[in-house]
Amino acid sequence: MIRTYRETDLEEMVRIWYDASVIAHPFMPASFWASHKSVMKEKYLPLAENYVFEQKGKVMGFISLVGEKVCALFIAPEAQERGTGKALLEHAKVLKGRLSLKVYRDNRRAIIFYEKSGFKAVGKEIDDHTGCVQVLMEWEI
Repeated sequence: MIRTYRETDLEEMVRIWYDASVIAHPFMPASFWASHKSVMKEKYLPLAENYVFEQKGKVMGFISLVGEKVCALFIAPEAQERGTGKALLEHAKVLKGRLSLKVYRDNRRAIIFYEKSGFKAVGKEIDDHTGCVQVLMEWEI
């Protein structure tokens, strides 16, 4: 089930974000992600339009949108490869009709996922926080 997040989901969303980030970004030290946990919980997530994928009463993943931008799409490691990310992304497509996002170039698995979901690479930039290259991607109906 996909639903709008509740404030009580924040702790679990941050756990999923951290766990999935460490696995998906081996080119970054885990300490980088750990140092951003509180700002995710207190600033970034509350400011976004968030939807969670809930299964048997447990949050298994989430997508965060700001306008037509996908700011976050994270799935609990134990729930990956089961269609959860695809379901959340399809939900956002229906809501918005047009989406854009940034993904680290070295996160090949995510780039392949987004390409299979109809996104096209439209540019690159350096992330100010990490110094890593990000691929800019867009999707529209």
